[in-house]
Amino acid sequence: MTDTIQPFVGARVLEFGAGVGNLTRILCPTRNLYVASDINNEHLARLSNRLGHYPHLEVHTGNLARPDQFELYRDRVDTTVCLNVLEHIEDDLNGLATMRQVLAPGGRAIVLVPEGKNIYGSLDRVLGHYRRYSAQELTDKMRHSGFEVEKMLLFNRISRPGWFVTARILKKETISPTQLKVFDRLVWMWRRIDRFLPWAPEGLAARGGSGSDFVAPIFTGFAQQNPNRTQKAQKRHNKHKKGRGHVLFVPFVFFLVLQMEQGNFAWRADAPGGAQRLE
Repeated sequence: MTDTIQPFVGARVLEFGAGVGNLTRILCPTRNLYVASDINNEHLARLSNRLGHYPHLEVHTGNLARPDQFELYRDRVDTTVCLNVLEHIEDDLNGLATMRQVLAPGGRAIVLVPEGKNIYGSLDRVLGHYRRYSAQELTDKMRHSGFEVEKMLLFNRISRPGWFVTARILKKETISPTQLKVFDRLVWMWRRIDRFLPWAPEGLAARGGSGSDFVAPIFTGFAQQNPNRTQKAQKRHNKHKKGRGHVLFVPFVFFLVLQMEQGNFAWRADAPGGAQRLE
């Protein structure tokens, strides 16, 4: 995801939910101003210890749902980055209002949220998710908050079967170490096949402009339909894509097998800074 959003990140950035700085470490070095914000002071202390040598880095404690806590940065940044945070906010419209408030005219908000209301389950509750989104819901809420939205990036189809089985069928609240290890080692393959899988994605990413001069496209990858294709060509493309999807149905079986893995340890998905092993 970092590779995907990097070209759209401007020179003055405010990151919401920065945590211990895993994304900050990658995006911060080449910016003129980078504000790393989080609600957790302990996380920000760790971030400061790791990255405090960057003179253009500012650390700010604030709740995305409280626009008043970000008044200091009103109209000061050209990009807000909010990855897997908005779903943790009960009043997500307030969260979007905060993003709109800190953006200068023509600025952009990059938002990543989990997709799929019908796969909301035990893992979401453990993670503190108030909701999962549909593309239409996220689009409507961003437009309501004053953003212009052109396209959505639909991604991470590979994770959806495993999430559904874990959270809805088995109702687990942990993720096994085998799942995480195998998934991480095969990320290179998931990236190549994700767009061809026949089911819905597990994640949504959008970029919204805050002013009338915003004309750049949001994201161009993994589009459902290509408007430049003729209707007949689009049908041929969809048929070929569907055929490849059936061949690649193997990831679903793969994740079913991993779900049955039973070990002596479990992993908490909501641990600070990423998954952690629990005795």
